[in-house]
Amino acid sequence: MNVFRIMLKELKVIRDPKMLLFLLVSPLVTMLILGTALTGAFNGSLSVGEINVLYKNNSSASDFSRYWDDFTGQMRQAGIKLEKADEKTDGKTEVKNNRYVGYAEITDSGLEYYSSSQSLIESGIAKSVLTAFADRYRLAAVVAGTDSEQADAIMSGNGSESYVVEESLNATRKPGAMDYFAVAITTMIILYSALTAAQLIDGERKRNTAVRLLASPVTKIEIFTGKLAGLVVLNAILTIIVVLISKYVFNAYWGENLGLAFLILFTEIIFAVSLGLGLSYIIKGNASGTVVMIIIQLAAFLGGSYFPVEEATGFMGALSSLSPLQWSNAALLELIYADNMSATINAMLLNIGFAVVLLGIALTMMRRREGL
Repeated sequence: MNVFRIMLKELKVIRDPKMLLFLLVSPLVTMLILGTALTGAFNGSLSVGEINVLYKNNSSASDFSRYWDDFTGQMRQAGIKLEKADEKTDGKTEVKNNRYVGYAEITDSGLEYYSSSQSLIESGIAKSVLTAFADRYRLAAVVAGTDSEQADAIMSGNGSESYVVEESLNATRKPGAMDYFAVAITTMIILYSALTAAQLIDGERKRNTAVRLLASPVTKIEIFTGKLAGLVVLNAILTIIVVLISKYVFNAYWGENLGLAFLILFTEIIFAVSLGLGLSYIIKGNASGTVVMIIIQLAAFLGGSYFPVEEATGFMGALSSLSPLQWSNAALLELIYADNMSATINAMLLNIGFAVVLLGIALTMMRRREGL
């Protein structure tokens, strides 16, 4: 019962507007800013507008103009505009000035295409369809001598694929900016709870309330357990709120197994609180808070809180793997996008393992002291 009362007392901190602002509003605002501002950096798609190609038709073939007109009509529907140049226009100069993505010059000997070095993608698309047309025309020209209807069928496609074929690729889903920072900012703000944990017992000493607590009919273990449980439950509640708001208001993707994602976050909460408590006993005074802040900042930088680090190699990759945030971030992303359970289990074991060590150190040092 004493543990429960102490836990409830710690939960009352949620009524503090400043604390609520830091623990709840701050991560959501940061998430929204980074997720919105860096959308382009996570977007793997590319939009291509209308493709403008200039051409001159100097062919004397009687049936070529008919085939070419049909071809330009098809291309216009596909977003490729083939514009005829007059005699005075220098097509190559127009391409160099980036007015067109390419210039096609058609003669009896064939089709020559000049592409723009400034619009490589658009020019490449135009070159592909022009090459397809030229190949069909050469085949039709050979057949036309014996069967003109068959030549027309070749040029029209005769039920086969068009010059432009659209294909949909169902690639593996990858996180967008909001998806990524919803995970990264949530894990980072959890680690910040180590700062509160570092002041959990030390704050009682500074307020001179530690003596009164020990004078009450409550044991050291009950005080320690109640405060620990209260801070863990408080951060768990705030984390659930942050995740649900990011999911349903910001439309961040948290995968199909939200329960397991919460379990990973819960183990990180236990680790963060244990980190703060452990260091508050190992390092005395205000220095413990400074050390905790340095650890948090380094962990955030190396763990991918501000930018993805999963592709980091060499020395940077080795440092990144030491960050507790990298364990949780990697596990969550693997769970959400690859349904990888091994990374999830590893992260939870690491969080719980280090938490047990740090809590063990804190309990041992507390028992050796006369006070808290």
